[in-house]
Amino acid sequence: MKKKFIVTLICLCVSCFVPVQAQKQISAKLDSVTVFLRGATLYHSATATLKSGSQEIVIDGLSPDIELSSLKVHANGVLISAMEFEKDFITPKEETAKLKKLSDSLEYYQKQLQGARDELAVHQHLLKMLTEGTLNNMEKKDGTVTVAEINANMELYSSKASTLQNNINQDNKKIEKLVETVNRLKMQISQDKQESNVETGMVYLSVSVPNNINTVFNISYYTDDAGWSPHYDINIPALDKPITMQAKAEVQQVTGLDWNNVQLTLSNAMPNRTNKVPVFKAWFLHFARNYSADMSSVRANTTSNYVTSSNVSSALSNLEGVSATDGANKKVVSTRMQDYISVDEQDIHVNYKISVPYNIPGNGNEQLIDLMNYNIEADYNYYCAPKLSTETYLIATLGGLEKYNLLAGPATVTFNNTFVGETYLYPNSTQDKVTLTLATDPRVTVKRELQRDYSSTKHVGSTTTETRSYLITVRNNQNRTAKLTLKEQYPISNDKDIEVKLVEVKPAATYNKEEIGVLTWELELNAGETRTYAVTYSVKYPKDRTLSW
Repeated sequence: MKKKFIVTLICLCVSCFVPVQAQKQISAKLDSVTVFLRGATLYHSATATLKSGSQEIVIDGLSPDIELSSLKVHANGVLISAMEFEKDFITPKEETAKLKKLSDSLEYYQKQLQGARDELAVHQHLLKMLTEGTLNNMEKKDGTVTVAEINANMELYSSKASTLQNNINQDNKKIEKLVETVNRLKMQISQDKQESNVETGMVYLSVSVPNNINTVFNISYYTDDAGWSPHYDINIPALDKPITMQAKAEVQQVTGLDWNNVQLTLSNAMPNRTNKVPVFKAWFLHFARNYSADMSSVRANTTSNYVTSSNVSSALSNLEGVSATDGANKKVVSTRMQDYISVDEQDIHVNYKISVPYNIPGNGNEQLIDLMNYNIEADYNYYCAPKLSTETYLIATLGGLEKYNLLAGPATVTFNNTFVGETYLYPNSTQDKVTLTLATDPRVTVKRELQRDYSSTKHVGSTTTETRSYLITVRNNQNRTAKLTLKEQYPISNDKDIEVKLVEVKPAATYNKEEIGVLTWELELNAGETRTYAVTYSVKYPKDRTLSW
């Protein structure tokens, strides 16, 4: 028993002398980011030299607001037995290049300001000495001062005082400008410090290492504080050329980190945290409330009383493996952004992987990134509904957009290098084609006139019948054929006392949408051709009633 106690005591003593390794802190570098339409996954790396044994590792430089369940950390040759995430409010933040430049400028202008104030003090002191000296010279003890002495003192004072006063005025103006500059710099620095003085994230790891190693910790996690949205620039160079469309991405993030020189991947996926399909609940019917009565009660108890440039990093000029060669075998770096983007089409989403490193500041400002260029065939035709407007609109119809995996988003449209306006692109709508209104064209004219000879109002018995006839004249004043969609409307009735009859449509319309009373003609007008279209309808109603046309 005694021998067993001695052995146990020796083991305890030996264990007490095993060195306990101090907590090791390393900083993570942000390498790449996958940005979703809402949210992003950030990928960091942190290099560490570890001694064998159990120890604690602290990795800082992470985003403070993350989805904890998405946090993953691993390193080759390291067993991670425990992991804890915290926000870091203590570690000093590295001063950004912009903040460093502002601080240096502030220091420079503060020195200039101090120098200007010193010069002002000297000039003011000299003027004071000159004034006091002149007075002393003109106040002799015996009280006698000659005219010559007075003139000499006055001349000296006038010449010297004027120069000193001018210097003082210049000093004051210089100080005023410098004070304004210093105050502006201070305000900007204060704002930038407030924006950059945010907490960061850090992860505590309990690890075991069998041997001394150099290893890299790879950290990834998801955060809601980033996202991107599509934007399109559509240009129609001419009616006989394909449309060019530039797809762009507006990226913004407030993750608490500046993304400096990172590899970006833009994904049109939308991460779903719940991953639950919608299910029905019981649907109970109730009697409707009397809305008019409810509103009367409310009124009785109420007193009366309003779719940027991307910041591609300078690494573009140093890219390797993507350059072409010209005739002199010199390397030529492509200036087309799409040459640095690979499109990875997955089963349910599309990723745009950008090989050019990007800088995306964490201030939430939108950064515009060029993605892909597309040449799209389009059909052009004119549209006019003269009952609403006699303007003739040039319309572009785009088809086959589904093969480009585009998302809905705002688009800027230019026609022949002239800004036309903005629209919203719905490439994944239920419609087969997308239409864009480009411009009005006065060379295709449309006129709509009431034909009084064929229009009348008749009273028979207890009824009144009104007949109206319109003549629409269309002319193509261009030197080429023009396709035109022409629309006209006639009234319809949902009242049994009002009877509407479409008397004549000449020539016959291509389509007649009776449920809304709209006639459509699809026609081609030759150069210089004129055509006419007539629509006549009658409306019969009680003579003692008045219609609201």
